[in-house]
Amino acid sequence: MAEIIDVDHLYASVAARDRAYLGQAYVGVRSTGIFCTMGCPSRTPLKKNCRFFETVEDCVAAGFRACKRCRPEQ
Repeated sequence: MAEIIDVDHLYASVAARDRAYLGQAYVGVRSTGIFCTMGCPSRTPLKKNCRFFETVEDCVAAGFRACKRCRPEQ
């Protein structure tokens, strides 16, 4: 399972809803058990609740389910 290390940079992208990482990185939210694309319009999670992954498969393997708003599995 590949968790991405550069959390500060990626969290800034999540907060800005930056779509530059679309398909390259995903954010899993520990408090909800949901993972999203980087440009998801849902409310920005707290940084302490975020984990970043390279693939959808890594998110699922870590126990997260796909967001129903941004549908990262499609």
